[in-house]
Amino acid sequence: MTSTDVAEREVIELVLPRYRDEGYEIYVHPSPSLLPAFMKSYRPDAIAIKSGKKVAIKVIRGGEREPMAPGAGQSLFSGQNEWELQLVYAPPLGSPVELGVASRDDIEAAIRDVENLQSTGQWMPAILMAYATFEAIGRALLPDQFRRPQSPVRLIEVLASEGLVTPDEAQLVRQVISVRNAVAHGGFVPVDSTLVARFTDLLSTLADLLPGMKSHV
Repeated sequence: MTSTDVAEREVIELVLPRYRDEGYEIYVHPSPSLLPAFMKSYRPDAIAIKSGKKVAIKVIRGGEREPMAPGAGQSLFSGQNEWELQLVYAPPLGSPVELGVASRDDIEAAIRDVENLQSTGQWMPAILMAYATFEAIGRALLPDQFRRPQSPVRLIEVLASEGLVTPDEAQLVRQVISVRNAVAHGGFVPVDSTLVARFTDLLSTLADLLPGMKSHV
């Protein structure tokens, strides 16, 4: 699998949790047998299907064009009652970015920031900051595996395989990711305060696993 394929897969994984939560069945890189006749000239990167509603998902990377003429994809779907097209625009593929490991002080300060946002009822910023802190903690726990930005799916899989999160905690993180993705992409969905509080507790638990990390109060 090329670096382009990996990057594309990671972009797709960012949008799929919302569809799964809404009851869609997901197929990544679907085979032609799953596609209707009108889509023979257009190959989506994923499809999401449920009764009465079907979505074709196509990743368009910055600096690239659709394989068809501009707007042709939308025109292809315009007369369809069951199918719609979602274009997901991703940054240009450049040199892999390596991220530094956050310090103990930075992680503790980030957890306090999340708590402060919660205390003033700012639940959408809180969940965005909390997830960023979760990824920073994961990188501090496993710097070799997480040098570069990670898809949420891989982040959970690796932490679970290393025994750093339990199955119940992994499910909690998946719920957070679904809400976080919606908020990050302009979907102003209600954010459950209990979900944020539980996730913040998990951040503190994971932070306590860091070598030399002071117990979070």
